[in-house]
Amino acid sequence: MAAGFLLTSVYFLFASLVGTLSVKLWYDKGSAANKLHMLLVNTAVICCYLIWAIVWMAQWHPLVVPILKAEGE
Repeated sequence: MAAGFLLTSVYFLFASLVGTLSVKLWYDKGSAANKLHMLLVNTAVICCYLIWAIVWMAQWHPLVVPILKAEGE
């Protein structure tokens, strides 16, 4: 199970690098604007990664365990 978490973490790292390089290569608007756009891309990727990691961990180790009732109840 941990292999899936690690593999997806590497995917998000790769997405961050691709987004940063894309901004730097194809959306060149000057030094200050490039830094802002790279910051926004990396912030978006980090937020998506955190949402994915929280949902993945919540399904792996749920805090609330379902209580099964007997058939007669």
